[in-house]
Formats: sequence, C-alpha cells, structure tokens
Amino acid sequence: YKHAAVHVCLQCLGPDFPCTEERTRIEFCTLEKFHSLSPGSVPRPYIYDQTLHSLFMEDLYGYRVMREELIAGCCPANIVESVAQHLAQVHTQTHVANIGPDNMALLVKQFENREMVQLTENYVFTFPFKPDGLHNSCSDQVAAKLHTIYEDQQVLDTAARMLKLFLEKKECLLHGDLHTGSILVNDTDSRMFDVEFVHVGPAAFDVGMLLANFIFVYYRHMSIEENNDEHRAFAYQMVDVCKLLVSTYMSHMTACVENREEYEANLVLVGAAHNADLEGMPGAESDCFSAGVRLLQAAHRIHDADRLMVIALMLA
Repeated sequence: YKHAAVHVCLQCLGPDFPCTEERTRIEFCTLEKFHSLSPGSVPRPYIYDQTLHSLFMEDLYGYRVMREELIAGCCPANIVESVAQHLAQVHTQTHVANIGPDNMALLVKQFENREMVQLTENYVFTFPFKPDGLHNSCSDQVAAKLHTIYEDQQVLDTAARMLKLFLEKKECLLHGDLHTGSILVNDTDSRMFDVEFVHVGPAAFDVGMLLANFIFVYYRHMSIEENNDEHRAFAYQMVDVCKLLVSTYMSHMTACVENREEYEANLVLVGAAHNADLEGMPGAESDCFSAGVRLLQAAHRIHDADRLMVIALMLA
C-alpha cells in the first residue's frame, strides 16, 4: 500500500517542495507500463484508487535496497545483469526507432511529467553549476574545489549541452531517477521502484545515472581504511560491475542504436542530490566531485564506456 498526498515532499529537497497527488497516478501508470514491457522489472501494480490517491502493489518482503547491499560490499553479477536487461527491455520496446514518430508522440503525451522533469533540470543540470544554486550542500573538502566548476567554461558548456540533450532528445521511456536507492534486490532478482520521475528522453540518462552511483561506491570503498584490502578488492569489483552493466545493456540495445560510440559517449553524468553512499566520508565525496569534473572536461574525448571508466577512476 502506498499513499501520496499534497503534504508529501521530495526527501532530498525538504518541505519547501511538496509533491502533488498526481504523483501517485503517474507512478501507478508507470508501474503498469514497465511491468507490461518487462515483467518483473518493477513491483507488480494491482489497484489505483483515484479518490484516495492510493495504489496497491506487490509485496516485496525479503528484498533489500541495492544501495545498502553495495555499502555492505555485496554485488552479485547476476543482479547487475538483471537490472541491465530490464532497463534495456523498457528502452528498446519504447524506442522511437521501434515504435515510430506517431506512437512516440502519443507516448510523450501519456507520460508528460513537467514538474519532475523541471526538478531534474534544476537539481542535476543547473543549480550544481551556479555558486548560488538552491540546496547546493557539500563537505568543506568539496566546497574548496567548487571554483573548478564555476570558473571552467568548458565544464559549463558541457553541462549546458547535456541539459539540451536531456530536454530535447525524445528517444524512449525513462525511469528518470535510476540510482541504487531506487532498486530492490534479492539473491536472484531486481526490481526498479520510485518511478515518479518517468518521462520520454535520452536513454543514456538512465544508464549514466546508475553508472554514477556505481562510481560513488567505488570511491566509498577505496576511502575506507579499516580492513582496507577487503574494501579495495570490492572497489575493483565495481569497475567490472560498471563494464558489465554497459555491455549487458548494449547487447540488448544494439538494434535501436545507430551509432554505439556516440551513444556511449553520452553516458557522462554529474548529479546533485545528497547520496547515502558518501555519508560521513568527505574524502570519498571529494574524489567523486573530482571524477565528475574530469568527465565533464574530457567529454569530447569519451567515446565508449571503457574510456569513461579510465577517466572517472584514473585507471592506468
């Protein structure tokens, strides 16, 4: 059972940003759509009560939040493959190359979600690049580096280009907020949830958001000094996880993607929301910030996911 009312607010933004009752209807419609496209990709939706603005969905007792599993140092390859396959199924079956421009126009109208798209525009692509951006918060270590964004025109131009791509490229149906905190897992299965940011946009946005979260996990474990060898081993495993995510996803998307090199080059992403992966770890937060700046500075030289990983993680 899930209920959303006008007093519910976005967790990372606080009470100044209440969510409307429409959010619940959009979430139910999205769950229905995702489940029809890739059964098992989301909790199965059952009933939506328009009067109560409430929805009933499958009970996923025993599932765990993927982010918590990664923080604990657990990430089975089969779970990564499950996420990638489900995401690729949704993207492929709603891709403009497969459904055509007329059906795409209908899909855009059905999942028009201006309020949530505006939030992403502001809090991912705009505010982080402005000194006075609303709700910009970070550790002192990151604050000391912020000038590397504000004073670098190349970084600002790349962010503006990516914003334009995000707003204008109507490629397929997106989850819209796909991070490790919006995926539930057990030993054999994965389910996406919190789908209220759904809209039609560039497919690479979903993949890029998830890759960014995996990079956060890498730097988190690299920064832990206690049992350092164990944490470093898991951090190195996350490099393979990133590559597995992209290779599995792309193996299902090849038929839709005319230029794989161009597609993978658009996976660069810098996010704005507070992330639990970096809670109380200013060193890791600083490393992630630097990785994001490097990716933006080198965006014109990134032509595949392997190159992205080399630059983000400073791999030899």
